Amino acid sequence: MDGKDIFYPEFDHPATQLSAFSLCIDVFIISLKNGEIVHFKPNEIAHFKDWLDRFKVRDIEVDKGIPYVTRTPNLSKAPNGFLTSSN
Repeated sequence: MDGKDIFYPEFDHPATQLSAFSLCIDVFIISLKNGEIVHFKPNEIAHFKDWLDRFKVRDIEVDKGIPYVTRTPNLSKAPNGFLTSSN
């Protein structure tokens, strides 16, 4: 990849500083690696999304970044808040 490709036209941040994004209608909401959130409305939505994909920026609609964890129910609490007697 050419070094100049790291920047998208009219977008102030290099791809290396992007953490994740979401598209809302025609505006990209982008999380930077420093925790800052920025918004960007490109002229060509598909082209900008292709650029993000090329640099493997996480799309939160596809990958929320939260690993799936199998949860075991807490069996010490009664369902619906009621305790039943076995008598």
